[in-house]
Amino acid sequence: MKTIYLADDDEDDRMLIRVAVEQVISPVRIIELDSGDDLIRYITNQGISVDPAMIIMDMNMPRLSGLETLEILKMNDVSQHIPVLMLSTTSNRALIRDAYERGVNAFLEKPVHEADFVKLAKAVDACFLNSSHVSDETTVTAGREQGSVIVIEDNEDHLFFIRNALNDCMPEVQITEFTNAAAVNEQLGPAWDSIHPAPHLILMDLYLPDRQDGLDLLVNIHQLLINKNCRAVPVIVFSYSDKPEDMHASYQRNANAFMTKSKNASLWKNDFNNLRNFWWNTVSTPDRR
Repeated sequence: MKTIYLADDDEDDRMLIRVAVEQVISPVRIIELDSGDDLIRYITNQGISVDPAMIIMDMNMPRLSGLETLEILKMNDVSQHIPVLMLSTTSNRALIRDAYERGVNAFLEKPVHEADFVKLAKAVDACFLNSSHVSDETTVTAGREQGSVIVIEDNEDHLFFIRNALNDCMPEVQITEFTNAAAVNEQLGPAWDSIHPAPHLILMDLYLPDRQDGLDLLVNIHQLLINKNCRAVPVIVFSYSDKPEDMHASYQRNANAFMTKSKNASLWKNDFNNLRNFWWNTVSTPDRR
C-alpha cells in the first residue's frame, strides 16, 4: 500500500488533499499531521513505511516551518530517501530557491480549486509513486516556454523511444543526449553554459550500464548543479527498475523523482505527457513560477 505523509496546519487544505488523493490513488494510507514538528516526531518514533511513500507538506506552519522541517528530513538517515513535495501560496523567488537548496523534490503553488487538487494527486501518483495515469492534457499547445532537456541513456533503442516521445510531447524543447556516464562527467560541466536554451530538466537511466555508474553520476550531477547555481533543475531517473532499494538510493543522492519505464515503450508518450505537465508546466522554480 502506498503511503503519503501529509503535514499542513490548515485542516481544510488537508481535507481537500486527502479527498483528492483517495479519489485518485487506491489503496493508499494517508497519515495526517498538523505541524512540521509533529511530522518529525512521528517519523522519529514510528519510522518510515517500507511501501512506496512520499511527504506532502505546507511551507508555512507554526513552531517548525516547512523549510526547517525539510532540512531535518533531508539530514535524517531514516527519511532522506523519501521525496518531499512542498506546497505554498508564496511566489517569493528567494524562498523557492531556499527550498530547493535544502533538498525539496518539487515546489508547487498550493491549489485553490477542487479540480486542481485532483490534478495534483494524479501528478503525485504518476511522478513519485509509479502509477500510470492518462494525461489530462494530450494535445500540444503552441507557444510553450522554450528550454532544453538533457537525456542520459545508454540503450540505443530506449534513446530512440525517448527522443520520439519528447518530440511528440515537448516539440518546443532542445534535446542534448549522452550515451554513457563517462561522457557526462567529462563533457556536461564544460558544455553547461553553452547549452541554449538553458537546461530545464535532466532525464537519466540508472543502469549506465551498472547501477553504481548511475548512482555515482547522480552525485556528480548534484555537485554540478550546485556549482552552476542551478539546484532547482530537476533530475528524473527513468529506469526499468522498480526495486525499492534503487528508488531509495536515487533519492538519497538527490534525484528529484524516480519513474519506472513502462514495459511497453509505446506507452512512454503518456509517461512523458505526465512528466511535461508536472515538471514543465506545474512545478515552481526560482526562475519559473
